[in-house]
Amino acid sequence: MVQVSSRRVRVCVVGLAAAALAALVPLSPFATAAPTPDGVSPVRVDASYKISLNGFSLGTFQFKSDVGRTRYTLDTDVEISALLGVFKWKGVTHTSGSLKAKTPKPADFRFNYESSIRSGSVAMGFDKEGIERVSVLPATMEAPDTVPLTPAHLKGVFDPLSAILAITHSDASSPCGRKIPIFDGKQRFDIALRFAREEPVVGRPDETAVVCRVKYTPIAGYRPTEETRQLATSNDIEIAFRMVPAAKLMLPQSVAVPTPAGSARIDLERVSIELPERGQVASAD
Repeated sequence: MVQVSSRRVRVCVVGLAAAALAALVPLSPFATAAPTPDGVSPVRVDASYKISLNGFSLGTFQFKSDVGRTRYTLDTDVEISALLGVFKWKGVTHTSGSLKAKTPKPADFRFNYESSIRSGSVAMGFDKEGIERVSVLPATMEAPDTVPLTPAHLKGVFDPLSAILAITHSDASSPCGRKIPIFDGKQRFDIALRFAREEPVVGRPDETAVVCRVKYTPIAGYRPTEETRQLATSNDIEIAFRMVPAAKLMLPQSVAVPTPAGSARIDLERVSIELPERGQVASAD
């Protein structure tokens, strides 16, 4: 990478966004007027977020989800430009799977990226127990201090996008209060969300956002570096969700991530929410 701080910003912002923005799915207790027998209501979401560091624009995060009665697909498209355009990074992620008993069962995950330095990809396939196959390109030698992965680490895990779908698609009245096991192709870690506070939605004084604090716990496939330690001990990563009454779902409004280079944020700019049986029910710019 061009410099360490740029790499850290990219890892923190993109990694968290990939998880957090997957939460654009309906919460069971807020299901639409005509839920299916298992409580799942189809919904499509198309959203755009801006990524910033210390108030300066870094790029955009585009998100699309299509959650049906029995299956789901989630797609993200991230573009980051830093150092006056010297460093550029673009990543495209896709995941799909089935929904059973309100729980996502991922089947296929693909992540492709390209930057000013290099390009690569991650592909994963799932069976009923967990990860069935993994392909990471370019192949690299693991550092000697990498905490080793075992077959047990790949059981019962979610890909990064399906993870927050699992967190929000529950009978809880809030997306906070869940912990999910995740494998991203290289690292096995847990993400836990706990309630932090309620606060007014910026620009919408009559609406209240629920703020969840995010706890990252590395399990295996990681290096015990100072960067990892700081991320694991941080209590300042937060996601703010707000209710969208017309669609009766929780919407990630913002993500705040502290980094060695300053405060990184992801903020909602535009969203369109559509219920297939009713058409568009909400939009905002």
